[in-house]
Amino acid sequence: MIDLKKIYDNLPLPQKPSPNSYSAKAIDGFENHRIAKNFNDNPSLLILISENNQDFFIANQSLFNIQVSHNVKCKIETNNKISHNNFSVVSYIGQNDEVKDIFLKTCQVLIKSLGQNPANKKIKQTVDKFIELFKAIKEPPRKSIQGLWSELFLIEQSKFPEKLILGWHSIPEEKFDFSFGKLRIEVKSSATESRAHQFSSAQLNPVGDIEIFIGSILVNTNVAGVNILDLIKKISDKLYDFPKQKEKLHLLVYSTLGIDVERINEVKFNYELAKESLRFYKSEDIPKIQTVNIPKEVSNVRFTSNLINSNPTLLKIDKLLKPYLKDNSQ
Repeated sequence: MIDLKKIYDNLPLPQKPSPNSYSAKAIDGFENHRIAKNFNDNPSLLILISENNQDFFIANQSLFNIQVSHNVKCKIETNNKISHNNFSVVSYIGQNDEVKDIFLKTCQVLIKSLGQNPANKKIKQTVDKFIELFKAIKEPPRKSIQGLWSELFLIEQSKFPEKLILGWHSIPEEKFDFSFGKLRIEVKSSATESRAHQFSSAQLNPVGDIEIFIGSILVNTNVAGVNILDLIKKISDKLYDFPKQKEKLHLLVYSTLGIDVERINEVKFNYELAKESLRFYKSEDIPKIQTVNIPKEVSNVRFTSNLINSNPTLLKIDKLLKPYLKDNSQ
């Protein structure tokens, strides 16, 4: 697997500082492109612009600590040799080391979908993804670290994480965390010994022939535990042949965390406790307020339900999914 952070850390600073001077190394398997370091020790992704594409225009911009410069003639130092080529340059210009690492991880993921000889449209899509991601990580988190960790843990528990990721919500505000055909899965976690979880009315009252399962996990913080980055790596190691799912995993995690990305290494949970405590419950077996008992004038009903007297199914995640995946249209 390409480790762009390791490559970047080993790059020297350019010998002659100038705005478009970089120390760079071709990316293994995608040699037309470069991971680069400028004289301010900031990382850049250099996307080669072929002669056929040099009339293509992307506006230069500097937003959310991402600077985009299109069709730039760059002087590249590689093993003490100088070369000149035209590139679209996507650079991180901030000073936060955690976010710098996120930039490099994003490059590592997006380079596979970018490809060796990207069309103009693909270059623009890649640039837009950088802008959207770095806009998101300047905003408030859209889900707690505990909540996101629990969803990632469920994905990691599957032998087929690529299937879980296909059914994973595209935005955290969706009603359910996972959707597969007629199956919905909502993941709930508790930092106490009690399986008392907060639900919206819709999360326990299925419509039509939809089936709802609740994945309940007990968690506690542990300095020797597993953090979100650890889970991402565990999952990514199983996604070598699934670049689209890896891209979704990476971008969705960081955009969900928002400004909490700066704490991504700090918060760790007991992996073994989560593994031992994971249970699945059918929605009909969980105490709830029935839809028929909610006046039409009342909306956004939420309540806490304790699962202490509810019987879990004995199924593991993959067996739970199996009957529904053939109907999954995603």
